[in-house]
Amino acid sequence: MTKNAAQGRGEADPPPASGYPSAYDIPKFKKMAAELAGLKLLLFLSPKLRGQMKELEAELERIVGTVERFYQVLGERHWVFHDNLGLDPLVEAVSTGDADVAEAALIAQYRDEDRMRWVLLRTKSVSALRPRADLIDAAWRDYQEGRYYSVVLVLLSVMDGFVNDVGQQRRGLHTRDGEELVAWDSVTAHHQGLAATQASFTKSFKKTSAEPVFELYRNGIVHGNLTNFDNLVVASKAWNRLFALVDWSHALEEAARPEPPSPSWTDTLKKLADNARQQKVMDKWVPRAASVAADGAEAVLSEPVVQAATAMLKAWKTRNYGKLAPFLHEFTKAKSRGAFIGDIRKRFEVSPLDDYEVIRVEMRGPGVAHVWVTLTVAGEAQESEVRWLRVDEDQHVRTETDSRGAWQTIQTDPLAIIGRAW
Repeated sequence: MTKNAAQGRGEADPPPASGYPSAYDIPKFKKMAAELAGLKLLLFLSPKLRGQMKELEAELERIVGTVERFYQVLGERHWVFHDNLGLDPLVEAVSTGDADVAEAALIAQYRDEDRMRWVLLRTKSVSALRPRADLIDAAWRDYQEGRYYSVVLVLLSVMDGFVNDVGQQRRGLHTRDGEELVAWDSVTAHHQGLAATQASFTKSFKKTSAEPVFELYRNGIVHGNLTNFDNLVVASKAWNRLFALVDWSHALEEAARPEPPSPSWTDTLKKLADNARQQKVMDKWVPRAASVAADGAEAVLSEPVVQAATAMLKAWKTRNYGKLAPFLHEFTKAKSRGAFIGDIRKRFEVSPLDDYEVIRVEMRGPGVAHVWVTLTVAGEAQESEVRWLRVDEDQHVRTETDSRGAWQTIQTDPLAIIGRAW
């Protein structure tokens, strides 16, 4: 093995200390651009790919250009682009060049209950945030009900504890230098991204001020020198910073992994062809639904996702956590299967399942389904809505007919399942 092969990707290709000069310099975007440039050389072999090539180039520019414009417009206000942001709502907003328009569009995403349910489930699945799930839920309730001062204080506490638990440093966020928050290949590592927010985050305030503030001044707020931070902007920035830190922690893990072998041009072309086939399946796909009451148990139980759901619930009921584990869509898994199953045991054994009954199913996308069940826990029956994704071993969503996929639920804790509705 060569030295580079043994190195983590972040060591072999470290980011600039102050962050990437532009979104176009972030490694994953540079790699995509290089692959597209190389494919152009092969177009003479397959003229049919030319139209698809233009679409791919346009989509890459839409993604990278939006990230770059986001920082140009909102960087000075210390907003950070993170992977849980919806791109489409931001494309037009940042293209206006108006910071107020872009900021309003960004805050709207944090006020979107449907989007936030999904983002919060992903966030709470991170191992270092799982012990803080109740605090995150409390902050979300306060945010919905306009108690913004509480949101800020709770999330500042969550962030400090989370960063303390990431890696081996055992130091909270408020003790970190900006350079420590530059992670390899992350959109948060733009030079106007997460690292650039640290100066205002840790800024000292020696005098008490009742003037309204719209920055996430951690030190001034926590130490009681800034008293007028009870507003939507600061609370939304607290969510923005937390989600950016989740990306940062994921990027640290990715940076430590060896670089996988580069795909050959043949592999790349095969992937393009596979994407085209999958797109045809998705174009023809139509939603469907069935309920036991209206269509009978057989119609509902014949759906593969329902079969996965019943197998998962049976494993929960019989306390067979080894069989339960494959049905949980974990974004950050323990290093070993045994540790992973042990973690699941700790979560689920405190809420033993007495019984279950399937009610109905909705196929909402080619690889997305919702299954309603009645769960009886501690003698109480509660209707619960469980969301499922069909994913492959790399956690990429696949269509329901793709044999590379398997059904997994994104609700990986009893608290996220029992009595919950989307």
